[in-house]
Amino acid sequence: MIGIFKDGIDLFLSGGSIMYMLGGVACILYAYCFAALAYVNKGNLNDKDSDKWENWIENPDAAKGRLGEAITYVLHGPTLTAKTVGRRFDEIRLSIVSNIDRRLLVINTLVAAAPLAGLLGTVVGMLAMFTGLAQGTGPSGMEKVADGMQQALITTQTGLTIALPGLFLGLIVKSKRDRIAATLVRLESMILSARFRRDSQL
Repeated sequence: MIGIFKDGIDLFLSGGSIMYMLGGVACILYAYCFAALAYVNKGNLNDKDSDKWENWIENPDAAKGRLGEAITYVLHGPTLTAKTVGRRFDEIRLSIVSNIDRRLLVINTLVAAAPLAGLLGTVVGMLAMFTGLAQGTGPSGMEKVADGMQQALITTQTGLTIALPGLFLGLIVKSKRDRIAATLVRLESMILSARFRRDSQL
């Protein structure tokens, strides 16, 4: 175990100073990914309880979870109009969906930045190789060529290794974000149908 850890440290250091940049990108990227996943998985903002929605709309006090909080907020007040319901749902979307969108923007930016940082390491490694070649074929020059080649390959590999899992995690968050948005639209339609279409028929 100690040997594997030591090999990992040596591999990290062989990538040069760009590896510290890649490490920072990775930490921020995965912190945002897991925070976003925790946020979209929190509560019941999905259609799993759709069979209970009609009852919750009729009796908002019986509603549970984050969806229950949304229903209670939308339906509270003595005078309720369709315009008021629409405005309150817009506020909920601004609070929840926009919050997820901001996190997705950061995730997507960092996913794009990781390979670019790896490419920067490739350029730095290539420059080190050319420096070694310029010094001739002696041991010192060949060592610089080998170090430059290693740095060029490791940083590129590290950048791609960081970006690919982040890309998949971002897609999962985006899928759950779309499901939350669809749930809010469906719930708004049910509330408008249940409360105001019925009133217009009286």
